[in-house]
Amino acid sequence: MNDQAQDTGADDAPEQYLPEELAALAEGRAVRLRLVRHAETEHNINHLMQGWSDSPITERGHRQIEAVAQHLAAERFDLAFSSDLQRTRTTADGILAALDPKPPLEHLELLREWHFGAHEERPSADVWREVIVEHGFEVDRELSALRAIADQVGWRGLFDTIAQLDPTGQAEEAAATVMRADAALEHVVRAAGALERPAADEVHVLVVSHGGFITSLLRQLVPELTPDVILPNCSITTVSLAAGTTVWRLDGLGETADGSGPAA
Repeated sequence: MNDQAQDTGADDAPEQYLPEELAALAEGRAVRLRLVRHAETEHNINHLMQGWSDSPITERGHRQIEAVAQHLAAERFDLAFSSDLQRTRTTADGILAALDPKPPLEHLELLREWHFGAHEERPSADVWREVIVEHGFEVDRELSALRAIADQVGWRGLFDTIAQLDPTGQAEEAAATVMRADAALEHVVRAAGALERPAADEVHVLVVSHGGFITSLLRQLVPELTPDVILPNCSITTVSLAAGTTVWRLDGLGETADGSGPAA
């Protein structure tokens, strides 16, 4: 790891990997990560905070799974990882059902979405209004207020405010999520580097996770290329590492089976 911790919002934050240090864990292997967000859920369409809580996949969500599974069916995957929450497990199972051969699938708690503590399953609009008030803005100018707050304190500051407003103290602060993303990537990249395949072969890895957390993973790999966007349900984001290099490439962001991309 790097000698000095990157900025995680606290001077005594634990160390985290630099992108090139994560790349070195691949032991010189070429790696291609296909990061898939879970399918649409009832909480998504009802605009409820959905971190570690779960809700059923909608009918549209099941169609999304079928579409992304067909889209990826012709690809070879050597390894597969999924968050252990039900919405990601269902999405991963649907994708693997279309693959032949099927890679081994490992469920990781590390790949869960941000944890919102007592804010879980609350209307997201209510939570964001509280963030706006906490920063001294007018609630009736919600969108412009959130953009102004984000400009001032960044995405980490926004989510740290959510954590600070959780009376139970369970909500995850940004620094903790950064370190969890770091640990998840370490596990995945080490597994790719250790895979028993010809050294010249690119290792193809499927990772099924959550919209916010996939963005956290991207900020660990391609921080200068990670935009603040909403990744569509069942979208695919692709990051690759060429053999013998330590530079990750962002090859695709939030691409869906119908060819659409993320919302700004």
